[in-house]
Amino acid sequence: MASSNRAVTFQNPKDMRVESLDFPKLQMPNGRKAPHGVILRIVATNICGSDLHIYRGSFPVPQGMVVGHEMTGEVIEVGPDVEFLSEGDLVSVPFNVACGRCRNCRARRTDVCETTNPKVACAAYGFNLGDWTGGQAEYLFVPYADFQLLRFPDRDQAMAKIRDLALLSDILPTAFHGLMEAGAKPGSTVYLAGAGP
Repeated sequence: MASSNRAVTFQNPKDMRVESLDFPKLQMPNGRKAPHGVILRIVATNICGSDLHIYRGSFPVPQGMVVGHEMTGEVIEVGPDVEFLSEGDLVSVPFNVACGRCRNCRARRTDVCETTNPKVACAAYGFNLGDWTGGQAEYLFVPYADFQLLRFPDRDQAMAKIRDLALLSDILPTAFHGLMEAGAKPGSTVYLAGAGP
């Protein structure tokens, strides 16, 4: 087990640094133990437009915050309450943090989880929403792992396509959500414009 965690941190606008931080623990940002969580070794990650907004100083984030919310990883430590994941599993991490237990999560509105951020009903990794450490790092703590993580059933196949699978964490679901909100259906003709994939 590693003793430190190299991670990309925000210092000031246009000042990001790689720092060695403490290895993550199975605990929530408030220090409460999280037996429902896992520790991941990050295998692949993306840089999101939101990371670029942070870099440019478009909105405030805490100095020293680890950025990033588009990641895939290998489970290397499993909390005692985790039932469906094992060490060695390869998983995709959603960009938002959700418990799977609250009213909103049960209604499939994980984007407004009521329990993972004490200030507002919304939490995200590597953002100014709930003090969750981001995934532009070597290791990451993920709470509510049975609910949060998408396990890839064939590790070898997944590793062969890991760059494509990294799109599942944010880019693909964001695009899909936009299409659904716009009312696109199978057979619809749509026009997509933007700088992202």
